[in-house]
Amino acid sequence: MKIVVLILVILLILLFFKILSSRNSKTDNNKNTIDLEKDPKTQEYKPKE
Repeated sequence: MKIVVLILVILLILLFFKILSSRNSKTDNNKNTIDLEKDPKTQEYKPKE
């Protein structure tokens, strides 16, 4: 019985950390997005103004 409880506790902790990490990754992705546009003359990508 102790082993079953221990396994359940470990699984709950892992699930908790997985949920927390997925929340953090969603917010981090939006902060690093930069809109780019292609300059027709130079064929280079530059940030939109």
